[in-house]
Amino acid sequence: MDRIFLINVLFLFSFKIFAQENAVREVKNPPVVFEILPGTSGYAAQMTVNKTFRDFPKFGFFSVTNFSSKWRETYSRDMMNQIHLTYQFAKGLKILVGTHYTPNSGLRPNTAVSYTYSSRTLMFSLMPRIDLSKNSNWEGFAMLEYKPQLNQHWNIYTRVQGLYCATVKNGDHARSYLMLRAGLSYKDFRFGLGVNWDTYGPEKTSKENYGIFIASNVFN
Repeated sequence: MDRIFLINVLFLFSFKIFAQENAVREVKNPPVVFEILPGTSGYAAQMTVNKTFRDFPKFGFFSVTNFSSKWRETYSRDMMNQIHLTYQFAKGLKILVGTHYTPNSGLRPNTAVSYTYSSRTLMFSLMPRIDLSKNSNWEGFAMLEYKPQLNQHWNIYTRVQGLYCATVKNGDHARSYLMLRAGLSYKDFRFGLGVNWDTYGPEKTSKENYGIFIASNVFN
């Protein structure tokens, strides 16, 4: 698919969500979170799904997909998808079992533990993960959102999101990134300035992307 066409579709999708009237006042199941960042060197997108099963609320489904491509790149290998079944054994604490995929490492079974704290103005998430396969990687992920309220519908929105991944065998660096976001949120719609700093492989090849992010909560 043509890259410009894809970006236009994603922008239209985001603004469609923004234009809809949000009738949900109390959310018992987290929304699907979708974000795009067109920037100076390329385009990045992230989608997060975190749901619980209606009849078995301690069990759930968690998935994250990240994608990044340079503007003049015909084929990008910078993509990650992880899919997990989850079990909540204490408030904010979950065990995850599932799969992790990148074009470089392939599809691997893995397990993780996550801790999440959430309030009206603050959300913190921490998730260590390890592959259950030969030549496995271990990974640490952390995210902090701070969103103080300005009035009934508007909030300041800031986010720091980081990841570090290394090989279990010898500790060589495999992948890391730091994402920063600063802007405003209106109901379920967020926008502002963003930057992604990415580093790859034992040689720690780096890539930077500065741009404007647009994000939306998508409710069922």
